[in-house]
Amino acid sequence: MTRAVPLAPRRALREVGLVAGGLLIYFLIRGNVVDRATVAARNALDLIRLEQSLGIFWEPAMQRWVLESSFQVRLWNWVYFWLHAPTIVLVGLWLLLWHERQYVLMRNAFLASAVLGLLCYSLYPVAPPRLMEGLGFVDTMREYSTVSYQAESLRPFVNPYAALPSLHFGWAFLCAVGIWLARRDSWSVLVGILLTASMGIAIIFTANHYIVDGVAGWIVCTTGLGGALWWDRGRPLPWRRAALRHHHGAGAPGTI
Repeated sequence: MTRAVPLAPRRALREVGLVAGGLLIYFLIRGNVVDRATVAARNALDLIRLEQSLGIFWEPAMQRWVLESSFQVRLWNWVYFWLHAPTIVLVGLWLLLWHERQYVLMRNAFLASAVLGLLCYSLYPVAPPRLMEGLGFVDTMREYSTVSYQAESLRPFVNPYAALPSLHFGWAFLCAVGIWLARRDSWSVLVGILLTASMGIAIIFTANHYIVDGVAGWIVCTTGLGGALWWDRGRPLPWRRAALRHHHGAGAPGTI
């Protein structure tokens, strides 16, 4: 249900600080979890062979097509950058202030998927298409955009071999789920589909991920969401405690 009033400022600030600290830890770990270029390139070749065997190694043709239009290059660069971190922040704040129940659920889903992602990056580093020489990929974010690399230029936060899973795609999907859970109307469905599909296209057109990376990102984030739902049902979270107090107080005097 939609909250009638916004969240108390003190609680909101505490939550923002908690999430900001968690993100800082996540990016510091991701940036230092692995730096093995040779292994990452070998794993990337394994993924390419897998896609070829499945008949879905479409990334080179897809990027060649988009490179024919400077407008499309700029568009998908914009989508890749602005529909990731900025969108996560905006959706997170909106849920926090007006839909606390959905916010807590999605916060836990993001946290669980981040942990799973870090495990994957540590155990199976993968070089993105843009770093695979000789395959014809162009790093559009570096060649045609400055905003992303200005924002991500701090070395401790960057792991260039964190292609699998694509949390760019998976977290776009989680944002879409959060929007739908909060509103549950046709507009939220449309926005969610557009957000997820746009990011799915952008990760390929910018040569940052393989198709398999996107699938893995969806699996990781769906698993994280499942874990968050399990946790939600197994714990008396704040809104549930309030409902239980109200129920016991009204229907069973003297009970605790």
